[in-house]
Amino acid sequence: MNSATLIARAGCSALLCLFLAACASHVLSSAEAQDAAVADPSSFVEEAEAALQRGEYLAASKAYLRAAMDAQDELLAEQAARVAYEHRQWSIAAQAAARWLELNETSEEARRHAAFVALQLYQLDEAAEHLGALLETAYINPQAGFLALLPQLAEELPEAAVTSVLQKLVAKYPDLAEAHYALAQSALQSDNFALALEHAQKARELGPYWSPAALLLARAQLLTGHGEHALETVKAVLENDDRDTHRLEYALLLLQLGREEEGKKELAALASGDEVSVLVERALADLDFRLGNNDAAAKRYTNLVTSGRFVYESLYYLGAIAESRQNWNDALQLYSRVAGSDFATAAQMRAARIKIKQEGLEAGLKHMEDFGAARPRYRIESITARAALLAENGEPAAAIELLDQAIEQYPDVVDLRYARVFQLEATDQVNAAIDELRALLAKRPDDPVALNALGYTLVDRTTRYREGYNLIEQALRQTPDSGAVLDSMGWALHRLGRHEEALEYLEKARRRISDPEVEEHLGAVLMSLGREDEARTTLMRAIERFPEHDDLKKRLQELDAKKR
Repeated sequence: MNSATLIARAGCSALLCLFLAACASHVLSSAEAQDAAVADPSSFVEEAEAALQRGEYLAASKAYLRAAMDAQDELLAEQAARVAYEHRQWSIAAQAAARWLELNETSEEARRHAAFVALQLYQLDEAAEHLGALLETAYINPQAGFLALLPQLAEELPEAAVTSVLQKLVAKYPDLAEAHYALAQSALQSDNFALALEHAQKARELGPYWSPAALLLARAQLLTGHGEHALETVKAVLENDDRDTHRLEYALLLLQLGREEEGKKELAALASGDEVSVLVERALADLDFRLGNNDAAAKRYTNLVTSGRFVYESLYYLGAIAESRQNWNDALQLYSRVAGSDFATAAQMRAARIKIKQEGLEAGLKHMEDFGAARPRYRIESITARAALLAENGEPAAAIELLDQAIEQYPDVVDLRYARVFQLEATDQVNAAIDELRALLAKRPDDPVALNALGYTLVDRTTRYREGYNLIEQALRQTPDSGAVLDSMGWALHRLGRHEEALEYLEKARRRISDPEVEEHLGAVLMSLGREDEARTTLMRAIERFPEHDDLKKRLQELDAKKR
């Protein structure tokens, strides 16, 4: 898997505050610190506000931090922390949050900022300490605290980091169903299904009549290959609480198990219910889209847009249907309307590619730049997308230059660094890519994304197969169900000559993700096993699904040459 794919969220002790300040000491040079000691904090505030107006977010964050460090003003420290966090200046945000806690050690918001920025920096012990303090002081009780924190932890924080921290917290609250529930939910999101199953079962045992715990258990059972047990778990919920939302879970579970007629029958019975009718329409639209029934899917997605529910998601799929029919203008219009949600960046990237077909590269780049400028939440994604477009269109040096400029302004954003690594690899600057990944891993030693990225690069682009295998193995222990990591392990085993084992991992990866590189790796391993007819079938089907992926075509040509 290439690095782009690998890549795809009450009382501070003096010691902790000193540690956070030390971590961020590089943010302010000695000269800057000297300036801060003699200058009026208001001048730094003016400087920060002017920098914000210019879009210079690193400079603004530094100026706010200088002001906060030189003033006994909690509101100023809060502003410094919020600005730095909003603009992803994590090291500065850590120092600002520490200052905020110095001025008000009981501030729950300061504690929350400190916890979340520690997660962003992969400082797991610090994050656990802050979240533990929140659970003890900020909520009615720890049970309520776990449930309140869970949706916040799911937003734009590294999933594996959240799971690791929740494991530390659950050890302190082993008899709370809510604690195990939160960990199980996080484990699902971080691709550790066995861990999710273990703690969902514990949550169910501790809360036998708590329906959310049972439904989460069913999802974990499904993902660990126990589909019939999942059905029985949901049926048991329905015996005590047959509300429509629970019946919908049952219908969706049937669909996921391939029992489509039964699932559609259950959905039809729910279609008239006010509580879930829109959810049913969405489920049926997704099913039609997956089965290739594009006319039916388009009608249902249009109904959803009209209803005002799942609008961005529906517009994205309507755009995809129009694109599949080569109705470029309709697709462009639909994609351009996807201004939010998890579908926004993918939709705008597709729109940009259409603009490139119609008007040239500059038009596509401008589309992505305008999107990022109008919606700051997607600024980083806009930059990495523009770099990808440049590389796709024969401008890899320009892509690296763009990423270098972005990293100067956002030094703590790892997505930019992974994007740069990918471009370095693509231009055969392999040693530079490896050096960058080693530097990332030194700062984030337990991060499975960094472990996997470095391991795969060593396996794929060097002869250091054993070192790469060991790194991937460490990543796999944390995220054993990640399609990307499974693919990496399969490729590592192939490089080590263990082709039968490699095939097993690659087939697992294929079940988890749809990716052309997994298919190319499968083709290569099947060739090594002498199963050339299977390799040909695999590659030809993959080329039909991913016609623009050149490595698939090269692998097929290799197979043809071998047969000749």
